[in-house]
Amino acid sequence: MIRLQKVNKFFLKKKGAVHALKDVSLNIHKGQIFGIIGYSGSGKSTLIRTINLLERPTSGDIFVFEKNISMLSERELVPFRRKIGMIFQHFNLLSSKTVFENIAFPLRLTNTPKEVIAEKVNNLLDLIDLSEKKDEYPAALSGGQKQRVAIARALASDPEILLCDEATSALDPQTTKSILSLLKRINQQLGITIVIITHQMEVVRAICHEVAVISKGEIIEVKGVDDLFNQPSSPITAELLNPFLTVD
Repeated sequence: MIRLQKVNKFFLKKKGAVHALKDVSLNIHKGQIFGIIGYSGSGKSTLIRTINLLERPTSGDIFVFEKNISMLSERELVPFRRKIGMIFQHFNLLSSKTVFENIAFPLRLTNTPKEVIAEKVNNLLDLIDLSEKKDEYPAALSGGQKQRVAIARALASDPEILLCDEATSALDPQTTKSILSLLKRINQQLGITIVIITHQMEVVRAICHEVAVISKGEIIEVKGVDDLFNQPSSPITAELLNPFLTVD
């Protein structure tokens, strides 16, 4: 489904080049919930943004749906990106539009017929349990409700992959639990492959099938979630897990 081969990414800064990703190779299988964890500045956000080429790699190859997307032009990327939804920590909702209009927004961009939009948006409102809020504006919603709307909007284009960039970091523990439950349901019912980056170990343990640990731009460990928690191979992984395991 998603395959990265020796991906490197450099950013040019005033003080010189920053090597953000270093020979990253990963395989993410169809139907997985795949976690990427690491400290702030480790490169995890850059990594997830290469999957839909929001960040183009400096070198290396990225295969999605068996196609080397590194070779796609900006024009060719437009239909490709419709197959990949993305949600963010800060929701990115349009404050001047209602819940219904926010979810419908990507469909209107592709000139989808009104009756198709209405049916699809109403189905998505049912999925996220917010049908009664469809005429509300984002300012009237809680953080968890805003994230549910953002998830529904990401699903409006029928993506096969959902990228989650610290999607629960701004939420309280109980709301985080409900959002993770929703993501798990989306994965199971719709068969959507989910890639989630986070520094929250409880998120990884709750829903991920497999996890990659990144440090200073390098993948240092990839394991099933149970193996990762029971037998971390690197000191950095053990350090990341330690606060969570201590509390638990």
